[in-house]
Amino acid sequence: MQLDSIIKEYGIKFEQNAEKADTENNFVLENLKSLKREGVHKMVVPKALGGPGISYSELCDFIKKLATFCPSTALTLSMHQHLVAVLVFKHNNGDESATHTLKLIADKDIALLSTGGGDWLSSNGTAKKVDGGYLINCRKSFCSGAQLADVVITSCAFKDEEKETVLHFSSPMNIDGITIIDDWDSMGMRGTGSCSVEFKDIFIPDEKIALQRPRGVWHPALNLTSTFVFPIINSVYAGITEALCNKTIELLTGRKGIASHSLASLGEMKNHQKITQWAHKQLVENANNLQVTPNEQTASEAHQAKSLLSQHARECAQSAMEAVGGYSYYKRAGIERLYRDLLAGEFHPISAGKQRESLGGFLLGRSLAG
Repeated sequence: MQLDSIIKEYGIKFEQNAEKADTENNFVLENLKSLKREGVHKMVVPKALGGPGISYSELCDFIKKLATFCPSTALTLSMHQHLVAVLVFKHNNGDESATHTLKLIADKDIALLSTGGGDWLSSNGTAKKVDGGYLINCRKSFCSGAQLADVVITSCAFKDEEKETVLHFSSPMNIDGITIIDDWDSMGMRGTGSCSVEFKDIFIPDEKIALQRPRGVWHPALNLTSTFVFPIINSVYAGITEALCNKTIELLTGRKGIASHSLASLGEMKNHQKITQWAHKQLVENANNLQVTPNEQTASEAHQAKSLLSQHARECAQSAMEAVGGYSYYKRAGIERLYRDLLAGEFHPISAGKQRESLGGFLLGRSLAG
């Protein structure tokens, strides 16, 4: 699979679609369909299981490059790809269920839907124990790509007489009781179609519960999520930052009489971008092409790098706007949409304030908190 050729063929068209999707608040469906036809949705499935076998680091690089053209397409794709990457790690470590799912993705080109970012430690909803399984009722927000998804991977809070837990499970999207709510109307990332998904009296058999963990506290499964999921999603924001810097320099190149404070802002912009590059590099290296055993140390490293990337990406964008001046506020300048899209980075787990608190406790020997 020639990833650079895919970027070269579709990049400009995707960028045009991104502008249209942002203006009309429409899902970038055609962009995702084009990538699906190219086999991108199964790109990291190992060759032995029928996929192209693209490496984890190559995946992150592809997501980053894609985001320079259409952040919404890149973010939506990352929400599928991070689930597949975790399955590859589990397959590599002998998980037969993961192997089976990866084969289905390769054979049937299944698109997965993630809802975990908004759930994180505690999840929401209610689960009722019934014969042979659970009845699930919940509503999940920020479900990027729900319109294209075949299978949803999610969780739900469950409370019995003894304790509160979180149930993790998957379900086909095309069953009665699952409804996509058309409620996505946001400041940025408007093309992701990140609608809410409602689950009403969905029956999940006991054997489909992949994990049951304590609610509201750190669990080893979150080490895996932090280590392997964060780099893929935040590759999007590294890519947006790169595109914004390039467009800013293009806008100012050749302009006469640039004020000294604009030059200073331009230099500050580039300094912030360099920090985002370092943070992104650390995120990807921390995952070590899925060859590391996730633990609280790798999770904490991922949290820190994510927080730094989000912070300095936003400051990079602010400096870019200041360097260009009032013209940057016009849509035709080409950077205000990127600025708005960047702001979404902070709202992926974990928030900057929580990361600092968690790191402080971790340095004193406590378990991580999210």
